[in-house]
Amino acid sequence: MEIAGLVISIIALLLALFTYFKHDLKIKKQAALINKYQIEKIEKEKTGEKKAVIEANVIKGNKGTRQLRIYNKGKSIAKNVIVTIPNIDGFQVINNPCPIDIKPQSGIEISLIVFMGSPDKIDIEYNWSDDFSDMNNDKQTIQL
Repeated sequence: MEIAGLVISIIALLLALFTYFKHDLKIKKQAALINKYQIEKIEKEKTGEKKAVIEANVIKGNKGTRQLRIYNKGKSIAKNVIVTIPNIDGFQVINNPCPIDIKPQSGIEISLIVFMGSPDKIDIEYNWSDDFSDMNNDKQTIQL
């Protein structure tokens, strides 16, 4: 009888140790995954802080005038921003202050005059440099 009690106790102890180590291994794998995710998130945030994001909106004015507002949605200064507007019949660019630096969360305005028969949409191109890259470019279709 004593031997049976001893065997049962040893089996229970081994089963408890097996369960403990299996659970500990699972927790360590989860911790490693969480750490990897947090590191990736921090690196992504650091990269985002170095980028400038350039976009445009069109504001319609009186008698065919349009204000093209170019703004920086990013967290870094957009340096030497060049806005390339195609030379198409039907509208005329009044002022284009480019190349220019645009601070984060601010922008510039480009004035346009739209004539009869002008296209409804045009593609504009942006080129700039920021702390992340020296050669950024993007295209956007805007509706006049």
